[in-house]
Amino acid sequence: MKKNDPFIKLMPKIRMFVQARTQNTDVTNDVLQETMLRTIRNNLNQDSKQRLNNPLAYLITVAKSALFDHWRNEKKHLTQSEILDEHSQSQRLEDDFLKLEQVRLLSEVLNDMPPLRQQVFRMRRLEGISREEIANELGLSIESVKKHINRAMVDITLSMEKNDWN
Repeated sequence: MKKNDPFIKLMPKIRMFVQARTQNTDVTNDVLQETMLRTIRNNLNQDSKQRLNNPLAYLITVAKSALFDHWRNEKKHLTQSEILDEHSQSQRLEDDFLKLEQVRLLSEVLNDMPPLRQQVFRMRRLEGISREEIANELGLSIESVKKHINRAMVDITLSMEKNDWN
Protein backbone atom coordinates (compact mmCIF):
# COMPACT_ATOMS: atom_id res chain seq x y z
CA MET A 1 0.00 0.00 0.00
CA LYS A 2 1.15 3.50 -0.81
CA LYS A 3 0.76 6.61 1.35
CA ASN A 4 -1.86 8.02 -1.03
CA ASP A 5 -3.85 4.77 -1.03
CA PRO A 6 -7.50 5.45 -0.11
CA PHE A 7 -7.33 2.72 2.55
CA ILE A 8 -4.50 4.50 4.37
CA LYS A 9 -6.41 7.81 4.29
CA LEU A 10 -9.45 6.11 5.85
CA MET A 11 -7.56 4.53 8.76
CA PRO A 12 -8.45 7.31 11.26
CA LYS A 13 -12.16 6.82 10.53
CA ILE A 14 -11.86 3.06 10.93
CA ARG A 15 -9.94 3.57 14.17
CA MET A 16 -12.80 5.73 15.54
CA PHE A 17 -15.35 3.15 14.38
CA VAL A 18 -13.56 0.30 16.15
CA GLN A 19 -12.66 2.34 19.25
CA ALA A 20 -16.33 3.24 19.73
CA ARG A 21 -17.10 -0.48 19.93
CA THR A 22 -14.21 -1.66 22.08
CA GLN A 23 -13.32 1.21 24.42
CA ASN A 24 -9.89 -0.46 24.59
CA THR A 25 -6.89 0.97 22.75
CA ASP A 26 -5.02 -2.35 22.59
CA VAL A 27 -8.00 -4.18 21.12
CA THR A 28 -8.59 -1.29 18.72
CA ASN A 29 -4.98 -1.48 17.52
CA ASP A 30 -5.20 -5.26 17.09
CA VAL A 31 -8.46 -5.06 15.14
CA LEU A 32 -7.20 -2.16 13.01
CA GLN A 33 -4.02 -4.09 12.20
CA GLU A 34 -6.05 -7.21 11.30
CA THR A 35 -8.38 -5.09 9.16
CA MET A 36 -5.51 -3.59 7.20
CA LEU A 37 -3.79 -6.98 6.88
CA ARG A 38 -6.95 -8.56 5.45
CA THR A 39 -7.44 -5.60 3.12
CA ILE A 40 -3.84 -5.79 1.84
CA ARG A 41 -4.09 -9.55 1.32
CA ASN A 42 -7.36 -9.17 -0.55
CA ASN A 43 -5.99 -6.37 -2.75
CA LEU A 44 -2.96 -8.46 -3.68
CA ASN A 45 -5.34 -11.11 -5.03
CA GLN A 46 -7.42 -8.57 -6.98
CA ASP A 47 -6.85 -7.41 -10.53
CA SER A 48 -5.10 -4.04 -10.33
CA LYS A 49 -7.76 -2.52 -12.63
CA GLN A 50 -10.56 -3.31 -10.21
CA ARG A 51 -11.62 -0.38 -8.05
CA LEU A 52 -13.90 -0.37 -5.05
CA ASN A 53 -16.86 1.98 -5.31
CA ASN A 54 -16.87 2.66 -1.59
CA PRO A 55 -13.58 1.92 0.21
CA LEU A 56 -14.97 3.18 3.55
CA ALA A 57 -17.88 0.72 3.45
CA TYR A 58 -15.46 -2.06 2.51
CA LEU A 59 -13.12 -1.24 5.41
CA ILE A 60 -16.04 -1.05 7.88
CA THR A 61 -17.20 -4.48 6.74
CA VAL A 62 -13.71 -5.93 7.16
CA ALA A 63 -13.33 -4.20 10.56
CA LYS A 64 -16.66 -5.65 11.75
CA SER A 65 -15.53 -9.10 10.71
CA ALA A 66 -12.17 -8.72 12.48
CA LEU A 67 -13.90 -7.33 15.56
CA PHE A 68 -16.37 -10.21 15.73
CA ASP A 69 -13.53 -12.69 15.27
CA HIS A 70 -11.69 -11.01 18.15
CA TRP A 71 -14.79 -11.11 20.36
CA ARG A 72 -15.43 -14.74 19.48
CA ASN A 73 -11.88 -15.70 20.49
CA GLU A 74 -11.94 -13.60 23.67
CA LYS A 75 -15.41 -14.56 24.79
CA LYS A 76 -15.42 -18.34 24.48
CA HIS A 77 -15.99 -18.60 28.21
CA LEU A 78 -19.02 -16.26 28.25
CA THR A 79 -22.57 -17.53 28.25
CA GLN A 80 -24.73 -17.12 25.18
CA SER A 81 -26.79 -14.35 26.83
CA GLU A 82 -23.66 -12.34 27.64
CA ILE A 83 -22.55 -12.59 24.01
CA LEU A 84 -25.97 -11.43 22.83
CA ASP A 85 -25.84 -8.52 25.28
CA GLU A 86 -22.49 -7.41 23.90
CA HIS A 87 -23.71 -7.78 20.32
CA SER A 88 -26.82 -5.70 21.02
CA GLN A 89 -24.69 -3.04 22.73
CA SER A 90 -22.47 -2.93 19.65
CA GLN A 91 -25.55 -2.61 17.45
CA ARG A 92 -26.86 0.27 19.60
CA LEU A 93 -23.51 2.06 19.29
CA GLU A 94 -23.58 1.64 15.52
CA ASP A 95 -27.18 2.90 15.40
CA ASP A 96 -26.21 5.91 17.54
CA PHE A 97 -23.28 6.64 15.24
CA LEU A 98 -25.58 6.55 12.19
CA LYS A 99 -28.20 8.75 13.88
CA LEU A 100 -25.58 11.34 14.77
CA GLU A 101 -24.42 11.33 11.16
CA GLN A 102 -28.00 11.85 9.99
CA VAL A 103 -28.49 14.74 12.42
CA ARG A 104 -25.28 16.32 11.15
CA LEU A 105 -26.42 16.00 7.53
CA LEU A 106 -29.91 17.31 8.33
CA SER A 107 -28.35 20.31 10.06
CA GLU A 108 -26.27 20.98 6.93
CA VAL A 109 -29.39 20.80 4.75
CA LEU A 110 -31.23 23.22 7.04
CA ASN A 111 -28.29 25.64 7.08
CA ASP A 112 -28.15 25.60 3.27
CA MET A 113 -31.84 26.60 2.94
CA PRO A 114 -32.81 30.21 2.29
CA PRO A 115 -33.34 31.98 5.64
CA LEU A 116 -37.13 32.38 5.33
CA ARG A 117 -37.66 28.73 4.32
CA GLN A 118 -35.43 27.64 7.19
CA GLN A 119 -37.32 29.83 9.66
CA VAL A 120 -40.75 28.62 8.51
CA PHE A 121 -39.63 24.98 8.63
CA ARG A 122 -38.15 25.32 12.10
CA MET A 123 -41.23 27.09 13.42
CA ARG A 124 -43.61 24.48 12.02
CA ARG A 125 -41.70 21.21 12.35
CA LEU A 126 -39.45 21.84 15.32
CA GLU A 127 -41.48 24.26 17.42
CA GLY A 128 -44.94 22.99 16.41
CA ILE A 129 -46.38 26.42 15.60
CA SER A 130 -49.49 26.32 13.40
CA ARG A 131 -49.37 27.52 9.79
CA GLU A 132 -51.78 30.33 10.62
CA GLU A 133 -49.64 31.59 13.50
CA ILE A 134 -46.52 31.46 11.32
CA ALA A 135 -48.29 33.36 8.54
CA ASN A 136 -49.43 36.06 10.99
CA GLU A 137 -46.06 36.37 12.71
CA LEU A 138 -44.04 36.58 9.47
CA GLY A 139 -46.59 38.52 7.41
CA LEU A 140 -47.02 35.71 4.87
CA SER A 141 -50.05 34.04 3.35
CA ILE A 142 -50.90 30.54 4.54
CA GLU A 143 -50.16 29.29 1.01
CA SER A 144 -46.65 30.78 1.20
CA VAL A 145 -46.08 29.05 4.52
CA LYS A 146 -47.21 25.73 2.98
CA LYS A 147 -44.89 26.23 0.00
CA HIS A 148 -41.89 26.94 2.24
CA ILE A 149 -42.59 23.81 4.29
CA ASN A 150 -43.03 21.68 1.16
CA ARG A 151 -39.83 22.99 -0.41
CA ALA A 152 -37.93 22.35 2.81
CA MET A 153 -39.26 18.78 2.86
CA VAL A 154 -38.17 18.32 -0.77
CA ASP A 155 -34.66 19.56 0.13
CA ILE A 156 -34.50 17.11 3.03
CA THR A 157 -35.88 14.22 0.94
CA LEU A 158 -33.34 14.83 -1.82
CA SER A 159 -30.55 14.84 0.74
CA MET A 160 -31.88 11.63 2.27
CA GLU A 161 -31.91 9.93 -1.13
CA LYS A 162 -28.43 11.24 -1.95
CA ASN A 163 -27.06 9.81 1.31
CA ASP A 164 -28.97 6.50 1.13
CA TRP A 165 -30.98 7.05 4.32
CA ASN A 166 -33.61 4.43 4.99
